[in-house]
Amino acid sequence: MKMVVVVVAICILAAGVAAEDDELQSLKPEAVLGKLDLDLPGLAAVKAAAERGNRTAALTLLRDYYRAKYPLTSSDSSARSRRSGRRRSSDRADDIVNHIFQWGPYEKAAYGPDVNWTWDPRGDIEWVAAVYRFYWAGPLAGAYRSTKDKKYARAFVELTSDWIAKHPLEEWKRTHPVYKRWRGFAWLDIQTGIRATNICRAFQSLVHAEAFTPEFLGILLASLYDHQVKTEQLPMGKVHNKAIFEQRGFVNVAYTFQEFRDTRRWMALAFARVHENFLAQTTTDGVQREWSFGYHRGVLRDAVEVMERMDAMGIVVPEDYRTRVRKMYDYIFAVVTPDLGAPMFGDASRSVRDPGNRTRLPYYRTLMGATALLGDPKYAARATLDRSALPEQKSYIFPEAGMYVLRNDWGPEQIHFGFHCSPRGISGHDQQDNGTFELYAYGRCLMPDTGFYTYGHDRDARQWHRQTQVHQTLTLDGKNTRVAGRHLLWHSSPELDAIVAENGSYGNLTHRRTVWFVDKRFFVLLDEAIGEAPGTLDLHFQLAPGDVAFDPEGKQAKTTFDDANVLVWSGSPVTMAEEEGWYAWSYGHREPRKAFRYRHKGQAPAAFLTLVTPYRGTEAPEVSAVLSEAFTVGADRVSLTVTAFGKAWEVGRDLEAGEAWCK
Repeated sequence: MKMVVVVVAICILAAGVAAEDDELQSLKPEAVLGKLDLDLPGLAAVKAAAERGNRTAALTLLRDYYRAKYPLTSSDSSARSRRSGRRRSSDRADDIVNHIFQWGPYEKAAYGPDVNWTWDPRGDIEWVAAVYRFYWAGPLAGAYRSTKDKKYARAFVELTSDWIAKHPLEEWKRTHPVYKRWRGFAWLDIQTGIRATNICRAFQSLVHAEAFTPEFLGILLASLYDHQVKTEQLPMGKVHNKAIFEQRGFVNVAYTFQEFRDTRRWMALAFARVHENFLAQTTTDGVQREWSFGYHRGVLRDAVEVMERMDAMGIVVPEDYRTRVRKMYDYIFAVVTPDLGAPMFGDASRSVRDPGNRTRLPYYRTLMGATALLGDPKYAARATLDRSALPEQKSYIFPEAGMYVLRNDWGPEQIHFGFHCSPRGISGHDQQDNGTFELYAYGRCLMPDTGFYTYGHDRDARQWHRQTQVHQTLTLDGKNTRVAGRHLLWHSSPELDAIVAENGSYGNLTHRRTVWFVDKRFFVLLDEAIGEAPGTLDLHFQLAPGDVAFDPEGKQAKTTFDDANVLVWSGSPVTMAEEEGWYAWSYGHREPRKAFRYRHKGQAPAAFLTLVTPYRGTEAPEVSAVLSEAFTVGADRVSLTVTAFGKAWEVGRDLEAGEAWCK
């Protein structure tokens, strides 16, 4: 599969490189009517005015045409649950009217009467990118729909006209004064694509406003044509989420403004690119190759929108594309947590929502949308927790992606163990954390991932969160590991789920992790450091924010919540010590938490035997485990005995036979 991705990447890249040094020219608004097919139904009056040389009349009639094509709708003002959200949106829109912008976790910034679009008020590239992507168009359009106050439309016209005037296509190569490595920052693929989509969405409401003059319509259409020219001639040319986001914007302009003569050609070209790129950046088992849940959802969202646009235009969408869309929904179905969130592997975050209102949970609408799109009730059943339509299977494997989930139930009290040991991703959104996991049990996330915290404003903090040693996996001398995951074994039965995966972590050291989900109640972890590399071997664990009871002598730690907890216990010759811990659940937000490591008293080859035991209440169970005397690090066959909750089991695995057991 890697070979296919490389070949496709080269093919796509070649499509954009040929025009790299071409000079692009902005379309003059005076010429925009010539780019439209005025023979289309409904445009006869526009054509007649244009032929008379009355451009203002033609654009006025064209504006009337668009007002009829996109009727203005209002949100339901009687929906109490949305009132506070609309108030916040209006407050935000009021700020934008006054050229006050805000993004992410930062304080507002007043740009003044003459907007400097390159300003970086908070030292974060994501702020600047959001402004260039017209994130502010949505709040203005929403406020106008709700209030019909002309100030919101007037602000959109003013700001958009200013941006267009200051960013002619001729200057697409212009370097940002701060982020100089990004040549053409304003016209980058992702900026261009997302901005185009945001403009298309806002247009359908704001075109009804008095401030949306015929003259502005000509300016806007000319700029959107520039967006199409840039994307057609200089696409991103890489297998990446940005390439899909870019082409989505290209499609949305063509779809929203089907009056352009090039619409059909643009749509066909866009789909050829999306089809190729989409299949290349997702595994055959349906996982986006950056191994980060937010980008998985984003690429899926855009791929679905492109598919729906093609269906509406009568452009054939091949079955392999539709199949991949379904598999991506299957991954979401399988992996999302009890509160319909997602494991925070890589550059992923976790929304904090009220678990008592399922309709507000993060992936509720995604799952409901999957049933509407695909006609399969299981997705909606996952969203609404309709057990009658949920499958018997609860644990899942995605071997090509190196993603796994172990669970014992579908309900809010389920034990959910997300595990990640992947091959190298296609971007830097993955982290060097192969072998890590998250644990959710009995209504509480007990061992969340460290999170990524930030992209731009604090380089040191970003690197801290990306370290291998702040994830639940093994390190040698505390150094970051390589990313070279490999699937070895999967077993699932009513009594036992088991995973074996390994990572080529260092030059002469492989980390193999075996996980047994015993009695579908607790986890046995066997971590083998296979190889002869000298150095200190540490096994790291992190717990949810809150108090933790550490017992270094007993080589165990446990959380101290009132309702549900987890005990981590080691049965190996190790020492135990606390480590620095942070938990970042959202961009720019983090809090301290407890973390620790087990340090092996020997060197590789060596093994760590650990029990991770979630439990209800505050009384931790007595646990123990011991490997058989015949155990050898790196051997195919392993057996051990384990006790917990007053019972004893013999568990094991045999890689050669492809078996795991629990007796």
